[in-house]
Amino acid sequence: MALVNITTENTVITVNGRQIQDWGEAENPCTEEPIDPTSTLRRGMGGNAVRLDRINPGRRVTLNLNPGGPDAAFMQGLLNSNANITYTRTVIGTLENAVGAEGAIVNDGAINRAGGSSISDDVFIMEFNSFTTLRGG
Repeated sequence: MALVNITTENTVITVNGRQIQDWGEAENPCTEEPIDPTSTLRRGMGGNAVRLDRINPGRRVTLNLNPGGPDAAFMQGLLNSNANITYTRTVIGTLENAVGAEGAIVNDGAINRAGGSSISDDVFIMEFNSFTTLRGG
């Protein structure tokens, strides 16, 4: 396997067609995680089981952006307007990608300003009903 670089410089992320580039200081400025389990297994006392497969378990994406920047302002505008959200992520070199549709910004993160020893990232949390991921290259 060839050595690949998956840093922010080699990852292209878009929200509603805009490329997001002004990342915050979080160790992982972009995270994707399931909302619900893909499958649920119910085991009975008699030794049998029933399986429930979810057609689409949904996905949560969290972006940590540099506060006061243009990307944070763009995301705040989407949050304020209750816009429907689309999302893409492509890792150059591995061709790993993700596409999210039927999404919404469901929350933002804590805002730490005016004193102390640190300033928080501007955090935006999106959830998607439709999400497809392709891993590996």
